[in-house]
Amino acid sequence: MNIPFFKKHKVTSLYDKNTIALDVGTEYVKAAIFKVVDGQVHIKGYAKAKQQSDAMKGAMIVDLQNVIENCDMAIGEALYGIEKEELPTHVVMGIAGELVYGITIMAEYERPNSEKKIDQKEIDDAIASVRKNSFPEAKVQIAEDMGLKQMNIEEIDSVISDTFIDGYRVNNPIGFVGKSVNFRVFSTFSPSIHLSSLKSIVKTLDLEIASIIVEPYAIARSYRGSKADNFSAIFVDIGGGTTDLALVENGGVVGTKMFAVGGRVFTKRIEQTLGVPYEIAENKKIEYSLDTLDKLEKIKIAKVMTKDARTLVRGIALSLEDFEDIENFPSSILMCGGGSLLPEIKAEVLNYPWLQELPFEKFPKFEFINPEMIADVIDDTKKIKDVTDVAVICLARMSLEKK
Repeated sequence: MNIPFFKKHKVTSLYDKNTIALDVGTEYVKAAIFKVVDGQVHIKGYAKAKQQSDAMKGAMIVDLQNVIENCDMAIGEALYGIEKEELPTHVVMGIAGELVYGITIMAEYERPNSEKKIDQKEIDDAIASVRKNSFPEAKVQIAEDMGLKQMNIEEIDSVISDTFIDGYRVNNPIGFVGKSVNFRVFSTFSPSIHLSSLKSIVKTLDLEIASIIVEPYAIARSYRGSKADNFSAIFVDIGGGTTDLALVENGGVVGTKMFAVGGRVFTKRIEQTLGVPYEIAENKKIEYSLDTLDKLEKIKIAKVMTKDARTLVRGIALSLEDFEDIENFPSSILMCGGGSLLPEIKAEVLNYPWLQELPFEKFPKFEFINPEMIADVIDDTKKIKDVTDVAVICLARMSLEKK
């Protein structure tokens, strides 16, 4: 899809004050209080609250009241120790799930006056033109793919992923001159009801939304070095209800994919295998991932994990197949999220026949994304520990691109 589209967020001092990053996940709500200081994101508070087993389904909110209460609990705990005059008023919300649709638009146009500097008005004019003439057609296709009516689809955000002026890549086109402008825009859409649920949470908590950001995009953009011309990778975030992917090629986000298989599949398998309640099964899964279970239970669980792990990795492969016009996939798979800690996941990724089924030049390497791999984030709380905490700090990190 070739559409002349451009977007630039206005400079704002919003994030120079304490702000909340909120990751409403299937298993946990995670809240981080952050503030931007000298171009770096400082995490000032962090907490998470367990979700009820029936509060979410496939990253979609099912029981709004329970989710609101869990968000209130996580935010309240994260705010412990924050002075009253420094209490945040705005929230950066994460959004994910199988019905969140991300598309990459390759766009270009020729400027009538190549010596005139690009300014905000030129970009704003391009935005107005595209929204009027091109987005309706795009939403028709997205609605068909989602199986929903076009009127029920809403744009989440559209951001510049790459910009080239006369063939040269630039980070910010403002102030440049040139004839030919080429850019890659990442636009995201979601069912209106999904966005309405997130907005209801924030309104009920008497807060305001600073931005809503697609989580796999945030992870891909926040990973240290991911914007370099020579960087390419497949990002995989395995949550409780869904697995979210982002494909980065030569420093630009090509797109995102999501499917409804996550950690809950494994929890339910343990629930059936051991004959224990869901909450106990979830704890057993965590203990199994950390290798702290007793030997007998570990053997029982290990016997039933492989099949579901194979299904999940096959879902990753099928999602990659949906990316069009990819000559060769990156040889790096970077993984985070609580579900990624299961040893069977790593084993299946390493055993999967990637070279036979997809255009990889060489067999991909596997690596976990740890919090210290996220650029420009300083954890003053010392509570951000592992792959389960990555998404929420990436939401906070995106404030640097919204300034």
